Amino acid sequence: MIKAVIFDMDGLMFDTERLAKESWQKIGEKYGYIFNDELFNKVMGLTIKATEKVFKDTYGDNFPYTNLKSEKNKVMLKEIEENGVGIKKGLIECIKYLKENNILIAIASSSQRSVIDFYLESANLVDEFDYIISGQEVTNGKPDPEIFLTCCEKLNVNKENALVLEDSINGIKAAYDGNINVVLIPDLVQVPKEVERLTLKKLSDLSFVPELVESINRI
Repeated sequence: MIKAVIFDMDGLMFDTERLAKESWQKIGEKYGYIFNDELFNKVMGLTIKATEKVFKDTYGDNFPYTNLKSEKNKVMLKEIEENGVGIKKGLIECIKYLKENNILIAIASSSQRSVIDFYLESANLVDEFDYIISGQEVTNGKPDPEIFLTCCEKLNVNKENALVLEDSINGIKAAYDGNINVVLIPDLVQVPKEVERLTLKKLSDLSFVPELVESINRI
């Protein structure tokens, strides 16, 4: 019985992974760095601290991560302020169904809380979620299961009654290691078959989540 659905945010709720990738590549061109798909596959779903480590492992300890990330954020902010945050297909309908059926909904994102709040405000979704947790509020970020287990605890829901929605390799591993059923809804990351096998189901977009929840709750 599904009593709570936990959403990842970037690339799952909002089309921000694509925007982040394009913004990083724009900044990379400016400073002579090439940021490829392999790099983005590694960092998606990670906390800022873990992401910085990947960049420095790849480009050296002198890589100016903090400065370039600040420039990347300005590029993203300008785009969102001008055009709004891109909402992924089926998100609004999915939230509506879950709330109408008294299923708790939460966000468990590796992003900073200020970023989460900004995106929710941009999408007019500020008051929709029962609980929100950011990467700043856990000791160990994804792929550690702490963020999802904390979510279940705060919602007062057994992990057997929770369902995680994810698009990243690190997020899927985190849910699986926490013994929480996880659904893959692909975005930019090419999820390897061995990671995909850790999921309960693969759906093309969020509009199929209500049907899946209904099928589980009928059993």
